[in-house]
Amino acid sequence: MKNLLGILALTFVSATASAQRDVPKIDVTLFDAPYNVAHGLRGPSMQQSLTLTATAYDLTHLALQNVFGENHPVLNKTAVAVFDGILLEELPLPFTDAWLHEEWHRAVMGNRGIDSFDDVYKLKAGVSSISVSHVRDEDLIRLKAEHPADLVRLDEAGVEGETMIVQHLEKEHFFDRSNAYHVPLYLLMKLGVYAYIASSTDRQSDVDTDEMNAREGADVKRRDFTGHDFLGWMVDLSRPEEPYTARGIHPSGVGINRYRKTTDLTPEELAFLDRQGKLSLLNFVDPNVAGVDGFRTKGVEWNATASHYLTSFGYTIDANVFLRASDQKLFVTLHRYTNHERSFPGLDMELIDQPVGKLRITPRIALWSQPDGQRFRTSEGKIGGLAGLRVDLPMRGLYGSYVVVDAKTAGWIAGNEQLGSNVSVRLGVTRMFRRRA
Repeated sequence: MKNLLGILALTFVSATASAQRDVPKIDVTLFDAPYNVAHGLRGPSMQQSLTLTATAYDLTHLALQNVFGENHPVLNKTAVAVFDGILLEELPLPFTDAWLHEEWHRAVMGNRGIDSFDDVYKLKAGVSSISVSHVRDEDLIRLKAEHPADLVRLDEAGVEGETMIVQHLEKEHFFDRSNAYHVPLYLLMKLGVYAYIASSTDRQSDVDTDEMNAREGADVKRRDFTGHDFLGWMVDLSRPEEPYTARGIHPSGVGINRYRKTTDLTPEELAFLDRQGKLSLLNFVDPNVAGVDGFRTKGVEWNATASHYLTSFGYTIDANVFLRASDQKLFVTLHRYTNHERSFPGLDMELIDQPVGKLRITPRIALWSQPDGQRFRTSEGKIGGLAGLRVDLPMRGLYGSYVVVDAKTAGWIAGNEQLGSNVSVRLGVTRMFRRRA
């Protein structure tokens, strides 16, 4: 709750920092192929859970912003801060941050045909950890043997989703003129990501692991797929050739000892992991956390943020630039991908909502050099890229629809389950809100 107190204080500072905005355009991805159909009917994909969670926060925050009436912005925004603090820290529910985190783990497994269960659906309040359960040892053994980079991606996918939804909501604010108040959510998510990664090298995590093993006992179905996400991430990142079975037998004598501890890591691995906790503080290089979602210079609106993501080969540090001049909207990300050996460059650009007749199109192009084979220990880079196009169809009243087609080569892209080459198609619906007076 101490994080929430700090956010409440910031609420009073930022309550009047931005002018009245239009309410947001809300997107929900209904169909995502091949993910939804490649291994039988399966969902949600990363993009489906992202848009569902963003919609849930948009709607609840907008409703709370009217609780005390339009003349009480500080009280309304305090209500949002309290609401987010309870959901993020005390009562994890579907379509909240905790659910998104676990669903992004599940999406990586689902992409390889692995079944699992999100324990958020158990609706338990005040829990210290939430598992993705009902995962078979045999499936994890196969994943490590056949797709070692996917196992690494699996471990980091939860915080990837949390970092990406913040960016998604910030883009709504800047490009769609959203007036939904998300500052407490931004702060709580960024604090949560930092605290979780930083806790990796704390010996308390070993105590927690021992308690989880003892509590779950011989019941394999109850077990989480990895335990502490980033201890597993570091081991699988650093040792792609090590068989999954090298983890040994579970303390109960039944199944594999999935959960890694700090004592399982070498000093070099611990140092690299400790560095990631420090680098995750770059996520706070973001004017939006102070309620500032843009600046204006000579008629051009702009903003800039930094992001840190763990990846299937190491990590990336991104510089995100938001630009708007008249009806031109451009979002650019510069990537610095890094593994154990060196760094690699990347560039991602979206030209947002360009009118073409009655349609609006959003072309996207990304180019990168990433470590060959998504490996941690290689100095060889591999050139790749993505070409995408979103088409928003004409609105009927306040409702519309859209289709997104993305074609990519092999490589890691935030929010895309596929590490290999892939063509994906997404269909969704849009709800526009009327302008407020």
